[in-house]
Amino acid sequence: MSARTVTLQTIDHGPITVPEPGWCRGHEGEPPCYRSDITHNTTMVRTAATTDRHGRVQLLQAYISHAPYLEQSAEPYPVVSVVLDCERDFVAEDIPQLIEGLRSVERILAYMSLEAKRLREVQP
Repeated sequence: MSARTVTLQTIDHGPITVPEPGWCRGHEGEPPCYRSDITHNTTMVRTAATTDRHGRVQLLQAYISHAPYLEQSAEPYPVVSVVLDCERDFVAEDIPQLIEGLRSVERILAYMSLEAKRLREVQP
């Protein structure tokens, strides 16, 4: 994987050119930020379950992220950013559909974990 660069406008350092990993979705349209807030992200992955009572229920939002310039706790490697989102009362008949949705969450997170580990190994 060859690294490319991107020039970003920062509030505290003016325009800076930083390496941009090939998996980053890009920074087009982002407003100026502090250098420490520069973050490379993949496209967001979402999964849900469809239940009879509630219809489509969002379960997961996740993406691979890397914020190499954080000041207090810099991320030396890409991380998996995860939002689990489901707080409802379900009728018993909806539980099998919810379980299938949670299996999908498990598969997605397992894949993203492996991908984050792989990206760590190819990091410059």
